[in-house]
Amino acid sequence: MINVTFWGTRGSIATPGPKTARYGGNTSCVEARTGNEVIIFDAGTGIRGLGLSLLEEFGSKPFTVHLFISHTHWDHIQGFPFFLPAFQENTQLRVYGPPGRDRSLESILRVQMDSDYFPVELGAMKASITVKEINDSVAINNVTVEPFFLNHPAMTFGYRLTSGKNSVVYATDNEPYRHTLHRGSLSKKQESDYPEYLDMKFVEFLEGTDLYIGEAQYTTKEYPQKIGWGHSSIEDTVEFAWRAHVGKLAVFHHDPLHDDKTIDGMIRIAQKLVAQHGAKVKCIGAREGMKLKVG
Repeated sequence: MINVTFWGTRGSIATPGPKTARYGGNTSCVEARTGNEVIIFDAGTGIRGLGLSLLEEFGSKPFTVHLFISHTHWDHIQGFPFFLPAFQENTQLRVYGPPGRDRSLESILRVQMDSDYFPVELGAMKASITVKEINDSVAINNVTVEPFFLNHPAMTFGYRLTSGKNSVVYATDNEPYRHTLHRGSLSKKQESDYPEYLDMKFVEFLEGTDLYIGEAQYTTKEYPQKIGWGHSSIEDTVEFAWRAHVGKLAVFHHDPLHDDKTIDGMIRIAQKLVAQHGAKVKCIGAREGMKLKVG
């Protein structure tokens, strides 16, 4: 059994307010519990509330948190300085993420807390913190977390968490290669075959997962003006889901310009697309505070 809780579902920038109250305004953060393991995907502003919940749960007892960062754009790390368990000596904090392009993952987290941007430095965190750049799967007792490179303007991972026969894929900030790899930089054969090959490798990564937390930031109408920004339309994300025979798709990383009513409409579109293909994927909109049981 994997218990999933959404603490932040928004992309780009936090958007609090009455028009976003139902799906939430905090940026990306998802908690997965399996057995005694506490696993977190991304440290957007939603991680602040998660940290408060963990302190209430564990109090002064020691506990370990495994935090997997998809990439270091602001909406995925800006909550990290406000994650209060990191300031407690009884916390073991293990941070994982993709290799840095120009700077290490640790240095980026440290720079974010430089005195020019934030009043408290990373060194003030009293927890036992390790930061590890990964390329392969991470084994956490009986749990495996496998990374997969996504198509985004940064070094970006999606993650597949497997516990027994159950799995969850967290893959936000991803754009189909078939929309971006045909701009004169490839041979004629590659222009027709290679982008589709890369997209199918992502389908293989998703194949059969129980829960796919998938980014669909744009409507189909919006997407043509956003090509190359590293995000997907609702149509493309749903196609990945039905091609990979996933059990449930939780549409995630909602655009800051999308209010609750707009997201409702996108979910209805997703459900219609699944029905048109005769697929069995259940499509829902990820909401802040939503809890899902997988398995």
